[in-house]
Amino acid sequence: MNQVSASASEASPSAQPLLQVSEVAVHFGGIVALDGVSFDVQQGAILGLIGPNGAGKTTLFNCLSRLYIPNSGDIRFAGETILETAPHKIADLGIGRTFQNLALFGTMSVLDNVMVGGHSRSSSDFISNALRLPWVKAEERGLEEASWELIEYMDLLDDAYTPVAALPFGTQKRVEMARALASRPKLLLLDEPAGGLNHDEVEDLGSLIKQIRDDRGITVLLVEHHMSLVMAVSDHVVAIDFGRKIGEGTPSEVQQNPEVIRAYLGTDD
Repeated sequence: MNQVSASASEASPSAQPLLQVSEVAVHFGGIVALDGVSFDVQQGAILGLIGPNGAGKTTLFNCLSRLYIPNSGDIRFAGETILETAPHKIADLGIGRTFQNLALFGTMSVLDNVMVGGHSRSSSDFISNALRLPWVKAEERGLEEASWELIEYMDLLDDAYTPVAALPFGTQKRVEMARALASRPKLLLLDEPAGGLNHDEVEDLGSLIKQIRDDRGITVLLVEHHMSLVMAVSDHVVAIDFGRKIGEGTPSEVQQNPEVIRAYLGTDD
């Protein structure tokens, strides 16, 4: 595995951000879900995106995944806009995602679920698969080898052939992360990965997120309500409320931001 010797906080400040969110606005009828949100995610960073329920975090993730189309603004990945990219081509750019509500195939094994993630960037199509061309067979072998490596990396070897629906919830979370990693992302979007986990599992998750960044050089954008996790793993934190950015900075800076405190605690001026 490739080792990353330095975190994003040590990178050159002049380096082009991997992800640039610029004045993104999303309206659903008369409801403003996002109101001109802007922030950058540096290559190799772990950025935490926080906010109360209904703040617009998942709406933003859906824009990054091209499930929603912003009414205005721009989103650039590696310097190029993604707003013309079809949703099924997002993985080809190098963006992987997990979901709040697990999107796994319950009757399929762990191995098969992880391989689905790899197929999202496969070169084969219906005809080449039907003909079983030699290069398709070679690609499939490589995909299976990569899936086994991820299964071992995520400590899932004992469950590799187990149907996902039979696994504990915390284990299913790791399966979904493994599947997202199988698409070979440069940017990993984690949508509330700690939801439903116990204290020990949350601690293990924090270590795993850092390990994924450090071992694999993958940039992470994390949406999470579990504040201790966000503050422990993030290099940078962005806070939004009612679709508007209300704070940004290091974890300690955001924790002391009056607007962030007000949004979470409802304190008066």
